[in-house]
Amino acid sequence: MYRPTLALLLLAAPAQADTALAAVAANFAEAAAELADGFNAQSGHEVQITTGSTGKLYAQISQGAPFDLLLSADAATPARLAAEGHGTAAPYAFGVLTLWAPEMLADMTAEDLLVDQNIRHIAIANPDLAPYGAAAKSALEAMGLFEAVNDKIVMGQNIGQSFALVQSGAADAGFVARSALAGEVTGYIWDVSPDLYTAIRQDAILLAHGKENAAAQGFLEYLTSDAARDVIARYGYGLP
Repeated sequence: MYRPTLALLLLAAPAQADTALAAVAANFAEAAAELADGFNAQSGHEVQITTGSTGKLYAQISQGAPFDLLLSADAATPARLAAEGHGTAAPYAFGVLTLWAPEMLADMTAEDLLVDQNIRHIAIANPDLAPYGAAAKSALEAMGLFEAVNDKIVMGQNIGQSFALVQSGAADAGFVARSALAGEVTGYIWDVSPDLYTAIRQDAILLAHGKENAAAQGFLEYLTSDAARDVIARYGYGLP
């Protein structure tokens, strides 16, 4: 993959700074904020971020929301947008699905934890809106546990809400993005086996609205730089 060097990107501040509106999947919100700060400081442009579930962001884009680029939580949505006349999609990260239960012991199996009577509510993102939610449902089905725990499931609209349900205690366990656990987090943490769900390839795409926007174009190029890839990896993502 072609990766422009950071030196070429940042030889000088642009003659005219642009502002780009980026729609960003909820799981990537914190990483995107740090990346935008780095890009803004070095380029002289500005990237402003709006986060949400990929499904809702797609709906907003389809209804004319003036986003210049999308950082999706899947590959299918950018591919659909490309087919509808937007830009070319490319991967920027691979997501990792993790089961987290703050008050449970680390030496339990995932199967035992999920059916444990102390686990009354299990948070997942909405499978119809969020790729991480679809991955969680697939993992539960592959483990043969979806029907057994179905009555325990509580849904967030996106993976950020799923994490918040567990963090607040509204759910005893939940399927979250590994990136959300990048800090000091205790309890049961199990990275779901990649054999249990389709790989969460996260693609970015320049939208039609942003094709003349230097900030949007520059930010997508910046995502391939070594500095950006270091940030993405530090947040717990796999790299393309």
